[in-house]
Amino acid sequence: MNNQRTIIELEAQISALKKQLKNIAQESKKKEEKLTFQINELKEENNNLMNLLKLSKKKMFGASAEKVAQAYGQISLFNEQERTVLTPEPQIEEVVIPEHTRKKKRSYDEIYKDLPVEEVVYDIPEEAKNCSKCGEPLTFLKYETRREIKMIPAQVKVVEHKKAVYVCKNCDKTGTEGTFVAAEAPKPLIEKSLVSASMLSEIINQKFCMGVPLYRLESYFKNMQINLTRQTMANWIISASNLTKPIYDEMKKELVSARIIHADETELEVLAEPERRPQTKSYMWVYTTGKSEDKNIILYDYKEGRSGKYAAEFLKGFTGYVHCDGWNGYNKVENIKRVGCWAHARRYFRDAINVQTNSKDYSTVAGQGFLWIEKIFSTEDKITDAEEIKKIRETKGKEAVDGFFNFCETAEALPKSLTGKAVSYAINQKNNLIRYLENENLEMTNNRAERAVKPFVIGRKNWLFCNSPGGATASARLYSIIETAKANNLKIYDYLVWLFENIHILPKTELLPWSSKIPPNIRKG
Repeated sequence: MNNQRTIIELEAQISALKKQLKNIAQESKKKEEKLTFQINELKEENNNLMNLLKLSKKKMFGASAEKVAQAYGQISLFNEQERTVLTPEPQIEEVVIPEHTRKKKRSYDEIYKDLPVEEVVYDIPEEAKNCSKCGEPLTFLKYETRREIKMIPAQVKVVEHKKAVYVCKNCDKTGTEGTFVAAEAPKPLIEKSLVSASMLSEIINQKFCMGVPLYRLESYFKNMQINLTRQTMANWIISASNLTKPIYDEMKKELVSARIIHADETELEVLAEPERRPQTKSYMWVYTTGKSEDKNIILYDYKEGRSGKYAAEFLKGFTGYVHCDGWNGYNKVENIKRVGCWAHARRYFRDAINVQTNSKDYSTVAGQGFLWIEKIFSTEDKITDAEEIKKIRETKGKEAVDGFFNFCETAEALPKSLTGKAVSYAINQKNNLIRYLENENLEMTNNRAERAVKPFVIGRKNWLFCNSPGGATASARLYSIIETAKANNLKIYDYLVWLFENIHILPKTELLPWSSKIPPNIRKG
């Protein structure tokens, strides 16, 4: 009886041990699967990080001179041979590169036609104008001409404005209140300041057009015997910003009344923002009218952050299309239709191609996506007529766009890889990307805003940061005046001088960069 009980107890213990071993094996298997999953995740993450590092190095040290697509000024990063590398599925038509043409070299007469010409004539002495052999008078044949460009350094002088004042001495003798009469004279540009329109224009032109920091300007003026500190120049710039605020406001009014706007933003460091660390990122926003608008306007707006509320505040009252990137902040702007940027979408696929083992292999998902977008661009290559663009977008354009998104929806790529991110970006931005098909005046890219923000970025590389919010606001207004003047084909320095000479005289609407009151000699060409 005891033996039988012992056997039953042993069998129960064995069964319990088997269950325990089975549970241990299951747990071990789960742990192994979990570890395998984690290892695969780490491998994928490591691969993504290596790709990002490779891409970063390529952007930093790789060739920056890239061919520009004819139609939209965007990057075309593969040559004619690579354009034909297409897999059988999906079937994509070969994109033909237009024949290369080179502009005719301009003559010196064309290049320097707007410069004044000074003639210096060299003649032989009178006694040498007879033939040395026969003694007969020589006949003038021609002038042998050569040209050189002469530089006239800037000249600085002090101008004293003396206003005559007269008084009636007879009234003074008789005890009657004297009559004073003063001559009319121009109002000073800035009260209690030595600055003139030409001096202020030179400082603004050097800083905002040439990217020269104020400390370098301080040295420049010192060499010209002018003791002008950077603080004084900074104060003048802020005063100039205040003077031009009504013009900026008028340009903003015109911008918001447009039908199409391009928008972008870039980082800016402002040191003395209240209750913020100097390293905190601020932003310079840029807004520009579309290609079909009557007025070319480029406006900058300094803000402490990148929140969509700033775009909503600036564009309040605007109803129309806004070209922008894929950032969701622009969704806070009411009553607008967002237009996506195909250049951004293409850039994601291009980045994925750059980290491939063979960056010339376009049979990959990244390569095929890139070629699809190139085909979309090629449908409108070199076409400028609005009616023709409209017809193409209704046929070839729509077909190419549909083909691209059908490809994206069936493409297989790891979600965290650069290819996966490119595909996800395109799918998430589909509604915005296809919107350009609605209107022939819309563009496929947001290049207009990106080009507008470039002058500010170039200037920032030189002067690095703004000292105060007031300085950042002044920069925004003056960049707006200058870049809008450029867009309207004006000579910047000449326009600034004319603007400041007339800013206390003419109405603000007559001072705008597109005003018919601007003298012809200030316009280029």
